[in-house]
Amino acid sequence: MEKVWNVVKIIFASVDRGYLIRSYILGFLYMAIVVAPHTFMYWHRDTTWITLLLFPFAKLVWDGVMDTLIGNNVFIFPIWIIYLWKFTKYYILIKCIWFICPLGIAYLLFINREYIKQM
Repeated sequence: MEKVWNVVKIIFASVDRGYLIRSYILGFLYMAIVVAPHTFMYWHRDTTWITLLLFPFAKLVWDGVMDTLIGNNVFIFPIWIIYLWKFTKYYILIKCIWFICPLGIAYLLFINREYIKQM
């Protein structure tokens, strides 16, 4: 059990703390603004909180894929299109989190595999 806990610590430690905090805040705000009014009675369910816990790892995968596809290019759009895109992105991430998040966790485990073997 201690080894599992150490692996979980490694997973969270391998992601930048600022990135984690920002992702948790954005995920919570999205859930509070968009999802909560429709499913307020379901906030007590564990799946809602697990979804929020896993959100940064799904966002990590999304950001990695977008960095690979777009690179360092800059696109200039009106602000309403950018916000619409962000809400759409978060909607996709929240709905597909159970499929996207394991990829992010597997990536972090792959990056830290040598350190995990030493434990």
